[in-house]
Amino acid sequence: MIKHIVPFLLFIGLVRAQPNPDLDQFILNRMDSGYIPGLSACAVVNGQVMWSNSYGTANMTFNIPVTEDIHFLLASISKLVTATAVMQLYEDGEIELHDSINQYLPFTVINPFHPDTEITLYMLLTHTSSIKEDLTFSEEYSIFGNNPEMDLEYFLSNYLVLGGEFYSSNSYYNYQPGAQWNYSNIGFALIALIVESIVGQSFEEYCEINIFDPLGMAETSWHFEDMDESNVAMPYEWMPGWEEMGHYFIPYYPSAQLRSNINELSSFLSAYMGNWSGLLNDDTVELMLTEHIDDGWSWMNMSEGWGLGWYHKIINGRDLWGHNGEMWGVLTEMFFSPEDKVGVIILTNGGDYFGSWYSDVIAIENAILDYGYEYLALHQEININYNAGWNIVGLPLEVEYGYYQTLYPESIEGTLYSFDGNYDPSTILINGEGYWLRFNEEGSTNISGTIINELTINLHEGWNLITGGSTSLNILDIQDPDEIIISSTIYGFNNGVYTITENIEPGKGYWIRANNSGSIILISE
Repeated sequence: MIKHIVPFLLFIGLVRAQPNPDLDQFILNRMDSGYIPGLSACAVVNGQVMWSNSYGTANMTFNIPVTEDIHFLLASISKLVTATAVMQLYEDGEIELHDSINQYLPFTVINPFHPDTEITLYMLLTHTSSIKEDLTFSEEYSIFGNNPEMDLEYFLSNYLVLGGEFYSSNSYYNYQPGAQWNYSNIGFALIALIVESIVGQSFEEYCEINIFDPLGMAETSWHFEDMDESNVAMPYEWMPGWEEMGHYFIPYYPSAQLRSNINELSSFLSAYMGNWSGLLNDDTVELMLTEHIDDGWSWMNMSEGWGLGWYHKIINGRDLWGHNGEMWGVLTEMFFSPEDKVGVIILTNGGDYFGSWYSDVIAIENAILDYGYEYLALHQEININYNAGWNIVGLPLEVEYGYYQTLYPESIEGTLYSFDGNYDPSTILINGEGYWLRFNEEGSTNISGTIINELTINLHEGWNLITGGSTSLNILDIQDPDEIIISSTIYGFNNGVYTITENIEPGKGYWIRANNSGSIILISE
């Protein structure tokens, strides 16, 4: 059963990798410090990858370099995909957050210390289920090498049900479900089994149809056996000296076993940043990125609390949501600011666990975020509203290509006109100039580009059509060194009516009258 079909979206907004030698060198220095063999990273701003690069070695034995196409084991970043899958079913009304999970499972899960308290999906998503992760099984039941994998239902039923092969007194905490927070990989694997039980297909198939295919994540996979081994980064640990960990399997795979590359994973992050894919509704994303639980524990002074699957951290004063991942020979980070629309992904295949590996990765994360925020300070997306019929419009940002139907895709073809004493048909918008443009219906457009802080506009004697820069500017702040502006002759146009204006707004056009030829200057603070 397929419950959620999303429109096709392939690698959202790849404004491909602006080079930055200083950032590259910083990352290489930190890789040396942390003994990181290979790393792939990107910065995403407003849903677009504005920088990415790959470094080092994916496989030392075969001397395979890391490229943007190399897949890494994501570790616990995988949980964000698992949370997305079940929240799609929540949106479709197939499950409620506070339902007992036993309504959906093929076996019964009961905490023996509190047999009358039901465990809910909400508890699984917030790590408050009281399901304990017995670490003694992790290495014993994880399979190193390309070996057959353990069935998810078999493992979970035998771990969680009294009398099962893997069941022990360590399968549950002795506190009441919902009462405390404790991180649980087992609990998140159980979410995937709930998805399987509801939709009647494997978790892998559900994710492929409803998440990976729509986002263009064609090579992303839950299982190593489905992948090209030469295209997957080998995990390593520094002991000292490199030790190859092999490509391993874990029986709770929906918690930590997804493998993807920087290109495909950036598409997933972009979907959450802009939600252009229809992956989830805005209200659902907001619910997931709301702090539900204060875990009372601060990892590297960064963990602040948990939403649904995603967790919140504050780093350098920035409120970020995402997840990291850490396993044998793997350390990964994926976080973004929902408010600022700046995000970062870092994938590594090893390092010195007992050295500076983690602090070096966090330093790299900070450097990439700094670069993303610097880019954001110089680049912007401006939303411009227009009315049905004729409008006076402008170009408020520097863009690579100013074709009018690219900037205003809903405009009527052939209706762009500039004014230079006469009306002239145009196709390209130029910064500082105003234009008439017609639309069938009212609406809006988003224009992305480089911020304009200063704009010199040449005027001729008489009436002129102008537009401003990237921010609102009071007409009293227009610099008029030659005193050519005739007082009270700056007019806006809205819904067929001319009005004297007090402010020059981004993307809007205005009439202005000059007593002579000359220039005016618009400067934003």
